[in-house]
Amino acid sequence: MDVREALRARRSIRFFSDRQVPEDVIREIVQDAQRAPSWANAQPWKVYVETGEAAARTRRQHYQNVQRGLQGKSDLETGHRSDWGTMAYRNMRAWSGDLQSHLGHEDGIQFSESQARLFDAPALVYLTMHKGSPLWSIYDMGAFGQTLMLSAKDHGVDSMPAYEIVKYPQEIRRALSIPQDEDIVMGIGLGYADDRRINSFRSSRVPVDDILTLRS
Repeated sequence: MDVREALRARRSIRFFSDRQVPEDVIREIVQDAQRAPSWANAQPWKVYVETGEAAARTRRQHYQNVQRGLQGKSDLETGHRSDWGTMAYRNMRAWSGDLQSHLGHEDGIQFSESQARLFDAPALVYLTMHKGSPLWSIYDMGAFGQTLMLSAKDHGVDSMPAYEIVKYPQEIRRALSIPQDEDIVMGIGLGYADDRRINSFRSSRVPVDDILTLRS
C-alpha cells in the first residue's frame, strides 16, 4: 500500500472486533512512526501500549467511570468547540450533522456507547511528552501520531485517535507507571474494525480551495 492509498483507506473506527494485534506488528508500527519529523530531531515522544488483559481492565474501568458520571480531566486543557475558531466550529457542526444522518436514532446510540467502551480497542496506545515542552512539540507529536496510524493501515490495522482514551490520565499513569513529569497527550486505539454501521461512516473534507492559497 502506498502513502496515498493509506491516506484514503484510513478512517476512525468506533467499534473494533476482539481480534488481537500481534505485539511484533505493534513494534513495527511504532518503529515506522519514529521516522516522523521533529524540531532538530528532538523526538519528544514516548509511547505506552496496553494489550490483552491490561487493555481489557482499562476498558472496564473506563466504562465504570463513565457510568458513574466521573468528570474527566486530561493533561492537556480542553475547551468548547467554539474556542477552535469559526471555520473549525463550522466543520465540527457539519460533521455532527453528517454522522447523525448516517446513523439515525437507533444506531446513533452506538456513538456514546462506543466511547464509553473505549471503542473495544484491543490495543490502547498512549503518546506522552515531557511536561512544559515547547508548544512546537505538539506539531512533532501530531506528526508522530499520523505516521503511526498510516503505518498501522499499511499493516492492515485500523485506528481511532480520541480524547476519550486519555480522559482519566491518573488511572493510566498508575496502570503503566508513567512518570508525573510526562503529559499524556493523546490516545489511539488499534485493532480491526467490526461490521457495525458506525464504522462505515466517512467524514467529509472541505474543498481544497477553501484552505489553500497559492501565489506565483
